[in-house]
Amino acid sequence: MPPAGEIVYSLLWRLPALILVLLLLEKKPSLRPKTGVLTLAVTLPALCIAGFLVSALSALTGFFPPQAVPAPAGAAGWAAAVLLSLCTGCLEEAYFRAYLPERIRLAMHGARAMKQSAERNAFLISALVFALCHAYEGPWGFLNALLAALVLSVAYSKSESLPGIALAHGLYNILVYLSTMIGKA
Repeated sequence: MPPAGEIVYSLLWRLPALILVLLLLEKKPSLRPKTGVLTLAVTLPALCIAGFLVSALSALTGFFPPQAVPAPAGAAGWAAAVLLSLCTGCLEEAYFRAYLPERIRLAMHGARAMKQSAERNAFLISALVFALCHAYEGPWGFLNALLAALVLSVAYSKSESLPGIALAHGLYNILVYLSTMIGKA
């Protein structure tokens, strides 16, 4: 499918899904720009370090994963990759860090349970589900997704800034595309 078709197809389901998830949130995340920038500034480097550690571990074991993400071709391909990375970051963070943990906490502990352990358990289960959704990338992709989910969960738990972690996630995805391009050079 050409990049323009990918963008249209992806946006036709990602944006409505994002809107639906945001509407279903009972506890609204912080939209304060200052909190979002600070969260982004801390979270993006932590995601890069986690990704580097997984890459180093794969190199040490000699078991390299197949290249799961092809580098985009041309300006249209890069435009599609950037837009879809940012949209994916927003959708996945709204669902896996804001919506799903809250639903898990309510299902496990009821509306009155605001204990830190209830929140931690909900974030851990959500992180595992997030990693399982990335299992198609193989064991290294699963591990990378699990570490990323833990980083993003801690960042969201501390800041309650959905825009900050969503942007960090989207930018990290773009960096993955850049690394595949650099790896081919």
